Amino acid sequence: MLTPRPPIIVILGHVDHGKTTLLDYLHQTNVTAGEAGGITQHTRSFQLRSTNHELLTFIDTPGHAAFSQMRYRGSSVADLAILIVAADDGVMPQTLESINFIRQTAVPFLVAITKSDLSAADPQRVKHQLAEAGVLVEGSGGQIPAVSISAKTGRGIPELLEIIHLLASLSPPQSDPEGSLESFVLESRLDSKKGPLAVVIVTNGTLKIGQPLFQTENIGKVKALFDSQGQPVTLALPGTPAEILGLSRVPAVGSLLADKITSPPATSPQTDKTQAEASAARFNIILKTDVAGSLEAVRSSLGPEIQVIYSGTGDVNDSDVLLARSSQSLIVAFNVKVPSGVSKLAEIEKVRILSSNIIYELLDNLNKITSPQSEETILGKGQVLAAFKIGQDRIAGIRCTEGVISKSDTVKLLRGDLPSGTAKIKSLKISKNDVISVKSGTEFGAIFTPYLDFKVGDNIIAIVTHGPTRS
Repeated sequence: MLTPRPPIIVILGHVDHGKTTLLDYLHQTNVTAGEAGGITQHTRSFQLRSTNHELLTFIDTPGHAAFSQMRYRGSSVADLAILIVAADDGVMPQTLESINFIRQTAVPFLVAITKSDLSAADPQRVKHQLAEAGVLVEGSGGQIPAVSISAKTGRGIPELLEIIHLLASLSPPQSDPEGSLESFVLESRLDSKKGPLAVVIVTNGTLKIGQPLFQTENIGKVKALFDSQGQPVTLALPGTPAEILGLSRVPAVGSLLADKITSPPATSPQTDKTQAEASAARFNIILKTDVAGSLEAVRSSLGPEIQVIYSGTGDVNDSDVLLARSSQSLIVAFNVKVPSGVSKLAEIEKVRILSSNIIYELLDNLNKITSPQSEETILGKGQVLAAFKIGQDRIAGIRCTEGVISKSDTVKLLRGDLPSGTAKIKSLKISKNDVISVKSGTEFGAIFTPYLDFKVGDNIIAIVTHGPTRS
């Protein structure tokens, strides 16, 4: 018999726009502080109680571009989505991607405009950008709920929870706890001590200790279950996340675990590249990541010039090094350990290991190694002191801090130490006068093309590139 279950709510949005910080506030944990580079690397699912004591299940998904498949998987299983947009940054590439996912899955959603406590916050600009993307919120000609929040101060959080409750009550989710088991694999990995593990959300039936699990064949029996707090439990009801121990193999992320053979084979993230791509490849790698979702995310970001000889989850081991030596491959390791003994073997065998626990850093470094690179000469540097708008143009007030910056120069925008965009200088002015170039110590206004999402405190570097070479 169908009975109400907790709504499953997915958080979608651009990198560093405050998804995990919001859940941190709600959950009263310190999830964000433990993340490499401040970025959520995995899909996390957990439960909490709202102000009216109703149970809510949240899926926290990464915002980096490479994790797009994980975000889509999250929105596929959700009853409700929260689209996160930072009030200072506005609509960004992964914001648009998330909007597309929401449209494809037709999941009801609301907009949470985060970081509203910042001095650079501009909620009206965010709403205008959303309208340009086809998302019309309340107060801007549409009916999609939108609320400005600050996950640091708690401002707007009660209103957010009230809207979640209202939207969930319009079409209360239901499942049959006595029916056939269906559990959706959000994450899976191979633990060196516990063996294959999977994080699932139960969508129908009840997951129990001792229960055999199936896909196209039996893949084990539930030996232990852990709830969203990591505490052992004996069962997991519909709408509940749980980690399963006792599997005979690592199930594909995105697949279903059931109590009988019903599922067709899931498309595995380890599927090899097409023959055409393989023939075009000119650089071999061995890929090791912590979990299957990360494996899928990294693989989806690789260009056709890269051939994955082998991929898997778990720490780098001696076998990986020996395979890399025989296949003349680079070992790429994401969020896994490289034991000292393995490092020594790699040094002896002259095998290079590229390792990082931050995905954009790993991909950038891999790109430098495998792709033809253009040499860059720095012409000048500057710092953004002001941002304002005249007509349709957004103008950056900049002080040249080094060298010379000229009209038509290519510039790189840096936010902290991270690249945040590239454009050309369309217009260069001192006061109201057009100029060709400016020297160190000069303050000037610049318009960029294409659009560059700068803000006060960012730095720019004017560069000129020279012929491609392999890094």
